Amino acid sequence: MKYLVVIGGGLTDQPIAEKDNKTPLELAETPNLDQLARTGKTGSVRTIPENLDAGNDVSLLALLGYDPEAHRTGPAVFAAAALGIPLNEGEIPLFCDFVQLQSSHNDMVMKDFTAGNLSSKEAEVLIGALQEQIVDASVRFYPGVGHHNLMVIKSSPFSGKLNPPMELIGEGIREFMPAGEEFRDLIFIMNQAQIILHNHPYNRNRQQQGKDAVNSVWLWGNGQQRTLPPFTDQFGKSAALLSTSLLFKGMGKSAGISVLEAAANGNSGSSNAMNVNAALTELERRDVVYLHLDEIEEISLKGNLDDKILALEDFDDDVAGPLLDALSGRNDVKMLLVVNHMTSANLMKYARDEVPFLVYPATSETGSTQQFDEKILADKHNHFPTGQGLIAAFLQDKL
Repeated sequence: MKYLVVIGGGLTDQPIAEKDNKTPLELAETPNLDQLARTGKTGSVRTIPENLDAGNDVSLLALLGYDPEAHRTGPAVFAAAALGIPLNEGEIPLFCDFVQLQSSHNDMVMKDFTAGNLSSKEAEVLIGALQEQIVDASVRFYPGVGHHNLMVIKSSPFSGKLNPPMELIGEGIREFMPAGEEFRDLIFIMNQAQIILHNHPYNRNRQQQGKDAVNSVWLWGNGQQRTLPPFTDQFGKSAALLSTSLLFKGMGKSAGISVLEAAANGNSGSSNAMNVNAALTELERRDVVYLHLDEIEEISLKGNLDDKILALEDFDDDVAGPLLDALSGRNDVKMLLVVNHMTSANLMKYARDEVPFLVYPATSETGSTQQFDEKILADKHNHFPTGQGLIAAFLQDKL
């Protein structure tokens, strides 16, 4: 038996009062997802333990089959693994995200945590400027994916957590900035970066075109270095992973999983189609293939409700539809489609809420589910208290 795990970032949400208390998934037209739910087996899972903050560093680790309370580390550690960055003793990797801040009367507000969907090519120019011009700090900068890049600093371990920027749109940043003596060098670096970016020709060109400048960096993702136990030792199966997420790719590499480069996001049907085809092709060579698609999560965190509904319909057309066609009638492949964690477009935040899953084709009698949406959560018949428990049951043919 072959196993395909499709992780749909950002699919589920909370009811929207202005939309008759319906969720975006209930409002979207998703006939293929609904058909998968009707003919498959549905249930719910809690991917975020109650004592941990909601985020991809927790939910994706659980859905890879690892207990996040035992194996969690700083997300930048996994990103360094994804990029193949060597870490010397006493060095700490941090995400160095380009962002756009906006002045308010007594603070700076996070306007866009993606710096206007900064491209990798544009970010590489700016990362190069930081490497050349940051002084009096023992740091190295590495280009990553789009606005999402990496910095390695020579430092003692940080005891405090650095806040991620993804949930800060519209928030004054003062209360979320690193504070205390241990973070003094980071504040120094951020201040230098703002001056360098302000004077960079790239930003002058943006302003001449009437665009917002990429005017700051945000440093976060600290944690201890850790290697995951091999996936093959955990489950006795070979595995591959397709994702654009540095975090998830780093987890895969740490676990000895073959990591393939996914086509870049951008709400593009062609990129989604390429990723679906690549996953199905890789399934011919591996026992387990993970396909992680997270563009809807980013849309949710930017609070774009109407865009989210459209993106859900695109996901149905470009991902769920082709998967339904490819897997119908096959008895040698099982698919698990699951949401990693709830992402609210209304609140622009992550949440610990339970999320739905479906297994297709059903290996036992199907339930009465008619649609793939949050109503599945009300039925506790197939509930898993942990993401790693769900993965183990799926790979052991208990679902």
